[in-house]
Amino acid sequence: MSFFFYLFLLLSFWFKFSCIIFFENIKVTEGDFDVLNANFDKTSKIIIFSFLTCVFFSMVRKFLLQNTLKKKIKIRNSVEIFYRNNRLLIVFLYFVFVILIWTINYKFSIYSKGIINQNIPPIVKYFFSWSFTYGLSIITSIFIYIDFVIFKEKRIFIVGIIETLFTHLTIFSRAFLTSIIAYLRGYHYLLKFFEIKLYKKFILKISSIIILFSILTFFSVNELRHQNFKNNDINNSLILKQNFFEFIHLSVNRWVGIDALLTVSQSKNLDFNLFISSLVEKKQIRQKSFYIDNFFKSFTYGENEKENLNIVITPGLIPYLYYSGSIIFVCFSLIIVLFLCSTIETFFLNFSRNNIVLSNLIGYALAIRFIHFGYVPYNTINFMFSFLILLILVYFFTRLISSKD
Repeated sequence: MSFFFYLFLLLSFWFKFSCIIFFENIKVTEGDFDVLNANFDKTSKIIIFSFLTCVFFSMVRKFLLQNTLKKKIKIRNSVEIFYRNNRLLIVFLYFVFVILIWTINYKFSIYSKGIINQNIPPIVKYFFSWSFTYGLSIITSIFIYIDFVIFKEKRIFIVGIIETLFTHLTIFSRAFLTSIIAYLRGYHYLLKFFEIKLYKKFILKISSIIILFSILTFFSVNELRHQNFKNNDINNSLILKQNFFEFIHLSVNRWVGIDALLTVSQSKNLDFNLFISSLVEKKQIRQKSFYIDNFFKSFTYGENEKENLNIVITPGLIPYLYYSGSIIFVCFSLIIVLFLCSTIETFFLNFSRNNIVLSNLIGYALAIRFIHFGYVPYNTINFMFSFLILLILVYFFTRLISSKD
């Protein structure tokens, strides 16, 4: 979790912050930041102490949390024989399952970025929300791990790329490139753990596939978003040009945290009462969130946006914690969150018998959750509880397929 969380912090608090400072045309877009009264000293101070806290945690983490399993997993003979004899059938059933989930979700808009469908039963919503938040990725990582342990074939990794591509397409998400990093990092450490070398030809193939899929996903999702978010039509001759500028815009402005921190740090109403009042925020469709209501009052929906579009702007964990006005509270809370998430990631690594791909995906899901933290905070309890249930299932499934020695 720490790797991905730190990566997103750097992209927001270093890269985007630097762009805001040095380029006049790059501005705070998600908050009522007063440029005329801008003072970056307080913001810089919060960032420095937050980064120092992360460095401190990284130093002590290796002593507090360790992977106790050093041996490679050994699949039960009966399970390995069954898998070898039925590999094609299992692969076929896997793709039937995920394609069915993708198709149903796309057709009925059960779970997607920005679109709200209030006619879906809650239990169905929860299942699809779990599936597209991290469920399909976890199922895929377990499938990949078993196949790789048995056959030692690197080409099975392409399944993860395909899952990420179509999952992001069906939920209108443009985060394919950052999501695939979680898979790639897991693949890298898995190959290293099994002492298998990576050859330049394989790296070139994977890199080419990822670049191609990234471009395809970005252009396709942009078109899908326009069709589902906007009421007006677009001239096809302008699509390519708009997508190019949209890509440049997102590469700088997509990173969550710095806009909110600059805005929140300017406020004179910060205290623990404000922080506590934010904890009871409830989900309301097309209503201003706590952050928008207090720090982004100029926000309005566009005239051409559809009525079922629900825009949620999240401050991020560090700006949210700074509602309290206390840097000490920010640092202390940050350590607790990092420790909790790293503990969960380590448990998954140990209970899955070193499924490094799975643990990386868990870490990525946790990092995404907290880097975008700040909207209906109590929902995070349900989110963390789902990890506990999944951890138990992973533990028993791993015991079922692996031999004791």
